Amino acid sequence: MEQLSKAAQQISNPPERQSPFEAARRARRPSLLKAAPLLVLTLIFLANRWQKTDPDLWGHIRFGQMMLSTGHIVSRDPYSYSAFGSSWRDHEYLTEIVMATIYNASGVVGLKVWKLLCITATILLLVKGLGETDANYLVQLNTLAVAVAVMIPYVQFRPQIHTYALFALMLALLAKDNYRGSAPLWILVPVMALWSNLHGGFVIGLAALVSYTGALVLLDLLDGRRLRRAGTLGLITIAAVAVTLLPPNGLNSWRAVVKTLSSPLTYRCLADWQPLWTAISAQWQSTHTGLASYFLLFALWFAFTVSIMLRPWGGDLPMISIALLMNAGALRAERNAPLAAMACLIPTARHLELLCRGGQFRGNIILPQWAQGIIACAVLLLTTNKVFSSQLPTEQDYPAAAVDYMKQHRLRGNILTYFCWGEYLIWHLAPDSKVFFDSRYDMVYPAHVINDYLSFYWGLSDANGVMAVYRHDFILIPSTQKISSLRGSAGWKLIYSDRESALFARADSPAARVGAPVAARAPELQYFP
Repeated sequence: MEQLSKAAQQISNPPERQSPFEAARRARRPSLLKAAPLLVLTLIFLANRWQKTDPDLWGHIRFGQMMLSTGHIVSRDPYSYSAFGSSWRDHEYLTEIVMATIYNASGVVGLKVWKLLCITATILLLVKGLGETDANYLVQLNTLAVAVAVMIPYVQFRPQIHTYALFALMLALLAKDNYRGSAPLWILVPVMALWSNLHGGFVIGLAALVSYTGALVLLDLLDGRRLRRAGTLGLITIAAVAVTLLPPNGLNSWRAVVKTLSSPLTYRCLADWQPLWTAISAQWQSTHTGLASYFLLFALWFAFTVSIMLRPWGGDLPMISIALLMNAGALRAERNAPLAAMACLIPTARHLELLCRGGQFRGNIILPQWAQGIIACAVLLLTTNKVFSSQLPTEQDYPAAAVDYMKQHRLRGNILTYFCWGEYLIWHLAPDSKVFFDSRYDMVYPAHVINDYLSFYWGLSDANGVMAVYRHDFILIPSTQKISSLRGSAGWKLIYSDRESALFARADSPAARVGAPVAARAPELQYFP
């Protein structure tokens, strides 16, 4: 026990400091916003380079528009026929209202500005947290650049963009509390109240806060210090948990998150919920260029591990505990990789700085402003046409021509379709037509419906049973899948096809008597909506 106490003291109190917070308060904090503002701006431009749709974008905006028109949160599903009227636990409702409001007011350009503002807030808050570490400019800039590069593929038009910004805010506040001895942590209570209505990632914030508090309590106990500071933080943590349970959506948000995290189907079926190694393997088989962000994450983990092993006395065990927790989360589910990079950023910079001090390297040489300006202008020129364009390309092909065909011939009914096309069809064909399944996934659909969809999609032995149990009027699927088997089915008739999609109607329905199957040409380029 005595050895454990000494180790904790060594980590929490650097040998070169008799009073860690006293010296930190007096120190002039090196800030990238003062030394390299244009390079920070460049990183913001780079982080914002992804300018394509996500399969959920149509749904997020349509659901928000529905809530704006009805004046309340919709709690029952109106869009499907497999789970019509079932409970809809929408933990992202407030983000959807924000997205719909912005889109209604200023269209695609407004959505792009919203995304840019969220990214800007995230990076500026990370810069603020880095400044609390006293790390030199080069350490701050390089670690930030690596973390931003890891984040680039994940920063999309999705509700989790709010989670990135609010998690960065939490890290900045906790870094100030850890390295400076005090911070207005009470701000985290209203932050958690807001976060729990924006995105289910609020549980990440709570987990980080609990981890930080637990590490601080442990250090105080081992050092024989009074628990006043840890006790105050404990009360803040309890209050932060409590406000996530408040109306209008508290319990529903928790139910949705718990259901997602506890369901084995989540980790088996959804690509971004796959374990990190599974995602890397899948990426390796498709295209090697997508491995860059994983390589950079491993590089950051290497720097994090080695710097702490070589200089363990950084006075930041609570920040390290958050990083370790987020790293475990990234290994469990690939979608957590950007959160792991953000959490590792601050303690890595802190311990790399301690290594630099040991080697008498201060690293405060930075590019002159004119050179920074050239780099920023070059990146801006490469990205401006995409960022401020009124067009938003789709990240994959959608059945645009097939949907037009259905509209022209006034074809309405229940549509069994590809998972990623569900919300696209909701946008274009609801309320006249309903879908069997869409990417709201377990926020709406019970497990037996999810399993039935997977049976159909993967062509399992009971796929024919799925066809018979539900009243499907149409089947709209990618043209590369199941066409041969459906062509030979007596119950279904192909009425439309192109290089992207194939539309089948029940053989005994009026739709099947429209005429000979139409073979059309799908558009080469597609844009939202």
